[in-house]
Amino acid sequence: MPTQRIHRLIVEDDKGRTEYPLGASSYSIGRDKRSDIRLFSQFVSRHQATLIQQFRADGSYFYQIVDGNAKGKPSISGLLLNGQKCKAHYLQDQDEIVFGPQVRATYYTTDTRPTVPSKPAKLGGLYTQSPEGNPLVFPLKHTEVQAKVTGNISRVEVTQTFENPFNTALEATYIFPLPDEAAVDDMEIRIGDRTIKGNIKKRIEAQKIYERAKKQGRTAGLLEQERDNIFTQSLANIKPGEQIDVVIRYTDSLKFTGGDYEFVFPMVVGPRYIPGTTIETNTVGGGSAPTPMTLNQDTDLVPDASRLNAPILAPGTRSGHDINVTVDIDAGVEIKDVHSPSHQIQIEREGCQMRVTLSRRDTIPNKDLILRYQVAGDRTQTTVLSQADERGGHFAVYLIPAIEYPQEQFVPKDVVFLIDTSGSQHGEPLKKCQELMRRFINGLNPNDTFNIMDFSDTTHQLSPVPLPNTEPNRNHALNYINRLNAGGGTQLLRGIQAVLNFPEVDPGRLRSIVLLTDGYIGNENQILAEVQQYLKLGNRLHSFGAGSSVNRFLLNRIAEIGRGISHIIRHDEPADTVVEQFFKQINNPVLTNIQLIWQGEGESPIIYPATPPDLFAEQPLVLFGCKSDRTAGILQVTGNIAGGDLYQQSFDLNFEDTGNPAIAQLWGRARIKDLMNRMLRGETKVGVEAVTDTALRYQLLSQYTAFVAVSDDVRVNPNEGSASVQVPVEMPEAVSYEGIFGDVAQSYAPVKKRKTVSYSAPAEPMDEFDDITLIDPGMMEDHESDDGDVSYSPVFESAPAPPSTKKASSARRALGSRSSSPASPPPLMSSSPRRAAPQRFRNRLEIINFIVPDKYVLELLTQHLQSIQLPSDVSGELAFEFYITKGRVQQLTIDEQASSVKDEKAIAAIRQALLTWQAPELLFRKQRYLWKRFSYAIRTLTGQSDQWPLNKVSVVVRI
Repeated sequence: MPTQRIHRLIVEDDKGRTEYPLGASSYSIGRDKRSDIRLFSQFVSRHQATLIQQFRADGSYFYQIVDGNAKGKPSISGLLLNGQKCKAHYLQDQDEIVFGPQVRATYYTTDTRPTVPSKPAKLGGLYTQSPEGNPLVFPLKHTEVQAKVTGNISRVEVTQTFENPFNTALEATYIFPLPDEAAVDDMEIRIGDRTIKGNIKKRIEAQKIYERAKKQGRTAGLLEQERDNIFTQSLANIKPGEQIDVVIRYTDSLKFTGGDYEFVFPMVVGPRYIPGTTIETNTVGGGSAPTPMTLNQDTDLVPDASRLNAPILAPGTRSGHDINVTVDIDAGVEIKDVHSPSHQIQIEREGCQMRVTLSRRDTIPNKDLILRYQVAGDRTQTTVLSQADERGGHFAVYLIPAIEYPQEQFVPKDVVFLIDTSGSQHGEPLKKCQELMRRFINGLNPNDTFNIMDFSDTTHQLSPVPLPNTEPNRNHALNYINRLNAGGGTQLLRGIQAVLNFPEVDPGRLRSIVLLTDGYIGNENQILAEVQQYLKLGNRLHSFGAGSSVNRFLLNRIAEIGRGISHIIRHDEPADTVVEQFFKQINNPVLTNIQLIWQGEGESPIIYPATPPDLFAEQPLVLFGCKSDRTAGILQVTGNIAGGDLYQQSFDLNFEDTGNPAIAQLWGRARIKDLMNRMLRGETKVGVEAVTDTALRYQLLSQYTAFVAVSDDVRVNPNEGSASVQVPVEMPEAVSYEGIFGDVAQSYAPVKKRKTVSYSAPAEPMDEFDDITLIDPGMMEDHESDDGDVSYSPVFESAPAPPSTKKASSARRALGSRSSSPASPPPLMSSSPRRAAPQRFRNRLEIINFIVPDKYVLELLTQHLQSIQLPSDVSGELAFEFYITKGRVQQLTIDEQASSVKDEKAIAAIRQALLTWQAPELLFRKQRYLWKRFSYAIRTLTGQSDQWPLNKVSVVVRI
């Protein structure tokens, strides 16, 4: 079991004594004012040293110190460790470090620094005890949630209270969840009696504003969306001892199933398993690899992995962060049977209104809050809501058809159960899945067939063919289920591919795939794209999430795309009711082939979902529409009832200015969801622009927009040191720390210890740079960067491997290039039989248009792309646009209109190669410097300002 420790570096320089809490993947140390840890002394180098986070197999981490910068260039003044000259060293508690001739520092791995008082409560902030009894301190103090539910819609305000307990300015970064379909439309920060309103911006622009404000010493907040249900709050320049509140507001639509309305508020992001090959390979660290718990390295399959996983506290450790939730419900009719399967609650009633709060004994944010209730009256009634403003008329329709399916008309099913047995399922989650599986097997209809497949690092299945539902086969299946054990990585893609490649079922029989998982993965889009493209017509994929904080985004979305239904069950909930309801639903949908017909003047409304799903028993049809001309009309819903009858219902729609404005926000969120579903296999220029335009028009957070709030005044001295802390979170309730850090960690061990190696070896490094003019790495150091660097901690770039020539070595250091090309990206579904046919490959890629005027970058990118293997029959051009931030490709889109290549494998391979490319940041600094001089000339001559175009790159590749 790993020991949780707090890492600190105390520096004594010309400014005095400064304490830096450590938790990020790397820290630059030096005189340069852009350094993460700035040394105030004229006798040290601008880039004196680098701290690199290293991981042990048990999940704990430590730091290595390396002389010089992250690209391998040593410092001029050198480094002493415990009195001995040092190039690189793994730090231990109380190691003494000397930078240059006189700057001293001490490294601590326990919270024993004199800057933390012996009675922490007097300072404020959050203090608690580690298992060893040492005091720990964290910046997130409290989360307050206020929700108001009216009918089917909730309006929620989340207030996160941060406090700086250190003696230096603080930047705090917090990864947290919100509901996966929440329309987040407001953010502000409060400092005392001041309120700073957040503005919605394009994400790249918001990041730039935040970074610039941070460098200027202004207090700034940045709210970003990583996944539909994962968000990052960054808060810069919190003054010592200061408290700041961040307020986030969103609108959501309540779920309705089995007669219950359900309000859900997630509290913690479960640890995501990250497949793929790391983009930032830490060769200096001697081959150590991160575990999924604190994974901060991006991979070719999950390029933003560093944005998904927060540090997780060890067992027996509490951060002190607590949460309180208040839910006010106004249903308009009597509310009954209010209960929560997840939390202890307190209830206050007043007529048709009700207030629900958490018990004071249940305030640890380590599980989803689930609140269910029923209302009196006809539960099948239809709800129609409308609203109008300058953007048009918006409406929402909630329809629950009162239809019963005749039992005697059940269609025979072929059911394939796909169960997750990875490390995160260890313990209670797997036990619940096994309980569900036993109930499923015993609840099948007599004429059904079935099979079972389990997956972790590898996949296994009960039988090569579907089994008839006989008693011997059921006993065989139950024995298989009882023997399942959890361990290894969550290689869900392999399981999905295997199931989708099963032989087709016999005519007259429907196949239902039932997935049981917690969804703790980072490559959701890859999974969803596979289902979207390869699920056979007529087949359905249903999902079951078992646990306290499952990935509802993945589970809900995979069921929607799979034309199925999704169920979430806690590890401590009874299974019988859920399984009974599930079988009642999957035996056959009650309403299919749903059509929407608009009758009225003017244009037809834009309605989402664009293709209404089939409805199952006790499942509502939820529609969101927008009519820009606001003219009234009738919406007619038709469909086929099981058995052949026609279903029809009409709704009169009038748009009033007095309607609930939340309806417009929900339509905007539904449109973004639909647009994102169209880009599961890769972002397109048109799609990203459509999402961005919608998000800006409706003031919504998205993956391409962000909220940023900045104080007008400079609140801290930007020339003084500051600390950067990533807020640790609780392990989700009933998720095994051992399962995550133990077995799953083996998937991230050095390659020689891996069970499976899925990627080819790296290509040979570039040997000659004869046509490249070298640039002195120090030539640009006096010009400060003004780029929009992303707000998360920089990832260390490994030193180059031994070069074949001195010239090549110098060029690599100067250009910041990698020592070798990254692994050749395999076809995305290489293990699938349908793609096993032999092909002839060729390597012939040419960049014919590159809109960034630097031949060195062009040479490096061309060399990088040569490792791609493409089918010999593919030819044409592909146009891409992307941004370069801290040397990494961000927001990569393909311009489909300007591209002639349509082969999906070729597009995926080039896209993957571009995402793994590491652009030399030094050269882009040069471009920014030249751009500044150009902009100055423009301002001087015309009086108009111009700005650096945010490192945007356009490239056309010819195959």
